[in-house]
Amino acid sequence: MTKISEKELADRNILIPLFEDCKYDRVLINSVLEGNFGGAFADSVSQPVVARLDSGAFTMLGGNPLAVGAKDLLRIAPIQYVTPQDNEWRSLLQSEFGSRVSALPFTEFSSKTLRVNKLNKIILEIPPSYTLVQINKSLAERLTADIGNEYFFENFRSLDDFLGRGIGFCVIHQGRVVSAATSMAQSSKAIDIEIETLPEFRKQGLGTCVGARLVSHCLEHEIEPRWLAANADSERLALRLGYARGETYETYAI
Repeated sequence: MTKISEKELADRNILIPLFEDCKYDRVLINSVLEGNFGGAFADSVSQPVVARLDSGAFTMLGGNPLAVGAKDLLRIAPIQYVTPQDNEWRSLLQSEFGSRVSALPFTEFSSKTLRVNKLNKIILEIPPSYTLVQINKSLAERLTADIGNEYFFENFRSLDDFLGRGIGFCVIHQGRVVSAATSMAQSSKAIDIEIETLPEFRKQGLGTCVGARLVSHCLEHEIEPRWLAANADSERLALRLGYARGETYETYAI
């Protein structure tokens, strides 16, 4: 098994065909293949048949799950979250990890029904004592501590990397960050969204407003704001913003 080093980022292009049919985790897949972040493993540097991409806590598998090197890919530690792309990958993961596998349901939402005018109306609904601003360096440096969410920048090399190519907005109340929405992962054409509001500031529409601002920014800049919901609250927020419910699938926690 060969790890493609950071010095050989261009070589990741050879893995693109192995992930062409992968439906899930597309932002993470594209980000790694573009060389933005993460690691890439393959059974061969010159003629790969099966490959693995890692980004943060997520692993993406592509190519032929029946290939000789497929099991070797699964045995590279750590491996935490994996979405089986088809039944063959599902069977291999279950065979390899057995009772260690827990299935986590996710629901995809389509961005095709989003409308900028609706989002902009939502943004204006922010309560008077709150301010909605784009995240700059000083806000980024304190965001995780203020909100207590370590996932805002999970798939970026550093805060500077996020500030250079990421997108984020937050809500300020009395000098404190109380709600935020960021591109927790980003490829050249799309983002995955992370939104968090402090418990004592929920039920005021802050998450809806800051989410609307992030999504509106994406549409205005021709970036697809992808939405994956892992719970009912996230599903309701997606529908309020104008997303349309799509497919439900399972990610494996190992």
